[in-house]
Amino acid sequence: MTEDTSTARRRHVDPESQPSTNGHVAANGPRSFLPTGPPSATVAGDVLSIYVPTLFLIFFGCCSNVYTLESLISTDPSLGPLLTFVQFVFVSLFSSSSCLYCSSTAPFIHVKPRQVPVRKWLVYTVLFMTVNLLNNSAFGYKISVPLHIILRSAGPVTSMTVAYLFNNARYAKVKIVAVGFLFVGVVLAALSDSYARSTRAQGLANLTLTPDAGPSKTAVFKQQVPGFLIILLALILSAFLGLYTDKLYSRHGRSPQATAESLFYSHTLSIPFFGLHLQTLSNNFRVLTTSSPPLSSLVAVHNLPLGLAPTSTVQQLLSYIPTAAVMLVLNAMTQCICISGVNRLATKSSSLTVSIVLNIRKLVSLLLSIWLFGNKLPAGVAVGAMMVFLGGGLYAWPTKKHPPTGEAGPNGSAEKKEL
Repeated sequence: MTEDTSTARRRHVDPESQPSTNGHVAANGPRSFLPTGPPSATVAGDVLSIYVPTLFLIFFGCCSNVYTLESLISTDPSLGPLLTFVQFVFVSLFSSSSCLYCSSTAPFIHVKPRQVPVRKWLVYTVLFMTVNLLNNSAFGYKISVPLHIILRSAGPVTSMTVAYLFNNARYAKVKIVAVGFLFVGVVLAALSDSYARSTRAQGLANLTLTPDAGPSKTAVFKQQVPGFLIILLALILSAFLGLYTDKLYSRHGRSPQATAESLFYSHTLSIPFFGLHLQTLSNNFRVLTTSSPPLSSLVAVHNLPLGLAPTSTVQQLLSYIPTAAVMLVLNAMTQCICISGVNRLATKSSSLTVSIVLNIRKLVSLLLSIWLFGNKLPAGVAVGAMMVFLGGGLYAWPTKKHPPTGEAGPNGSAEKKEL
């Protein structure tokens, strides 16, 4: 999950104070001739034609992405680096048309003029890639996908702290209360998950008549501590990435082209850095091919009506393809669909709408993870999750029509969104 791991950006525009011009304020000011009466059937149809496909892309793409992510993590939790690499390659190819173009003259592929210098995208890329690698590496320390979703929702806590300390940001009381809910919810969820894991492990040890073999509560917590610290570091770096992004756009302007550049260059410039992790990627690939059953067994288990003879070419081909490899490709493809949906929503809606939709999407992903994979949330984790989502909703809710200068947006910067 790139993450998440993927971001959408737009300016803060109050939907009640300014007309929508596809994410931008009209150059000549508000248009006074806009209709003020109730929307006609035609307008309602236009709204449906815009938002229904967009919401489908978000919920289908992002929730499917979480499903494929959990399928991969269940194969081996250490597949994070390979997962991140494949995601970056796919997103780079997916977004290349916005920054590259082809011609009949050598070298045939050319770079479009940039709005932001490439050296600044390089700084952005280092932070962005590090955050994604850290987030996906946390799974190797007994951090489940539901817990991962909850912990990463604490972004506003670190974002507010970093913006307060380094950007002189000041916040309304309701946002401070919201961050308090987030902080308490995340801590409660983390401690409750560790306690529940140790209790289950001790229970299994008692059933096998080897109670001394079960790990203690302290031992289980120590196994998860590196994962908690990794996610905390990722959240802090993500907050600094938000500040850097705000300064970048305040200097060079905020536009759809700048958003497209950030998506393309942050993923494309990251790919060479994976050369430093060739051994890890190689180990991940070996695990992927040896620890996952072939597609042919999946077809047999689910009794899919393909009508293939055991000796057929297709059946033999399926026997050579690991199921996890297909899930890896599907994960990268759904990541692209998810990003496309979030970017489309960000160009047509206020940042409040984007924040609320993404919070609902996270909640749906959490519920799907519980339902499809049999993940059971202990009572403390469930209460912590409710506090996190409540805090996220309070934090996103606007307190003024024009937020004070220096105040960060719902996810740490005026523009940064978690997928």
